Formats: sequence, structure tokens, C-alpha cells
Amino acid sequence: MNIRIRGISYYFKVHQEDPNLPYIVFLHGFMGSSTNFEHLIPPLKQFCNPVTIDLLGHGKSEGAELHYRFSAREQIADLTKLISEQLHIPLYLYGYSMGGRLALHLMLHRPDLYRGLILESSTFGIENESERQARQSLDARRSDHIIGNFPGFLKEWKSKPLFKSRHTSRELLMKLSGIQEKQKALWMANTLLGFGTGTMPSVKEKLNEITIPVQLIAGKEDAKFVQIAQLMTKQIPNSDLSLIEHAGHRVHLDQAERVTETLQTFLTNT
Repeated sequence: MNIRIRGISYYFKVHQEDPNLPYIVFLHGFMGSSTNFEHLIPPLKQFCNPVTIDLLGHGKSEGAELHYRFSAREQIADLTKLISEQLHIPLYLYGYSMGGRLALHLMLHRPDLYRGLILESSTFGIENESERQARQSLDARRSDHIIGNFPGFLKEWKSKPLFKSRHTSRELLMKLSGIQEKQKALWMANTLLGFGTGTMPSVKEKLNEITIPVQLIAGKEDAKFVQIAQLMTKQIPNSDLSLIEHAGHRVHLDQAERVTETLQTFLTNT
């Protein structure tokens, strides 16, 4: 269903409402949508009530003409309002990649809304100021490329080493490609400008303040994010790291069964 939140039409779906089961909200990555998690929904229904949301400017959710509306502050305000007013709280929050960065910020903003946090292939942000500026410049160039030649940008994006995996099925890759091709170029460009890794503030110094249980997930073949997840595990008091064999950055696509098992164990133990 679509609902208007702070002037923006957001799409979200509650896939099941069993009063005896916990709720989990799933947040997708850049250029994705709630459809990215469709293959997980049937097994998830056995032990939780899945909720999926299309993030600002993605999928069936509206975007905005100005990139400031995509900032972390604005999106945190949007989703906090949606979650607190429309869903059963406290609940679990799952974020993949960009959605994981947002999930971390959402939890730190209103920890009372959440029972637990699951982060897949995500990060706390960039600490070093020169690295942050370099990433902002890169995202600005990518934004220009999206506006000037979206098909060309998509071709380059898909070929990034980060997304190379021998384990994603052809069916899921085709579905992902279809989701990406349907995105609106302006809104993807604005996402990078207002919500890119270099723009979002780092929250590394706040990790040791997290009191709710946290499950970190990374694919063993994604060396960069394995290292980040290992660092986060050391700094988050009540956290655990699951390194998934035969998986890259998109663990939920490469090893859906293992991700589901990890989630079930996490919910059972918390």
C-alpha cells in the first residue's frame, strides 16, 4: 500500500500479520526495491511477519526534485514516522547495504522502536574527512553520469567488482536488472547526492552505545565488507557476525537459505 509521509508517497507492504510472531522491516540497497526480498518472504513467514518498504525515490515510492530531500535527516524523519505510526512496535529492522546504513541511523535515532537490528553488507560511514570528500566527488560524477546516460551508468554499475558473484541465480539477476532499469534517473542521482556514503555522517563513535541485539551478515567473498563487519562486531556490545560461505556483497541473493536460517536463529535467541 502507499501512504503519504511528510509530503511523499511511500510504498510498503505487511506480508503477514500473525500476532504470535515478531515483525521485521526490510530496507533494500541503492537502485533496489522491496521486490529484492520477494524470494525470502515465504520461508520468513514461518517465524516472523515480514514488512518491506520502498525507500525514497525507489520502486513505487516517490522521490523529490531537490537532492536535499534525500538527506539522512529527512529519510530518518520519514521512516521513523512511518514505522512508529503504521507498524507494530517494537520490531526488528533489517538493512542491506545502503538500507543498512539507514537502518543503523534509524535505530540510533529511536532505539525504543526496535527489538533488534540486522545489517547485511553495510557500514557505519566514512570517518576520514579527505576520504569523505573524495567519495562525495565520486558520487557527484556518478550522479552526472546517471542524468546524462542512465543506461551507460547501469552498465558500469552492474560490472563493478563489488557485485561480481558466481552464486546468484540467473532468475534473481534478471529480476534485479529489471528493478534497476525501471528506476527514475533523477531520483537515483539525487539519492547519491543527498544520501551517498560520503554525505551520510559516520556513526562509528556511537556503536558502543547500542544496547539492543545486533546481527551482522557478510559474504565471505566480499573482503571489504567482511573487514568492516568484523570491526563493527568488536565495537557493538551485544552483536554477532555471520560470515556466509559462497556469497559476495548481495548475500540475500547468493545464499537466501543461509540468510533465512541466520535470521531465525537471531530471533529465537533474542
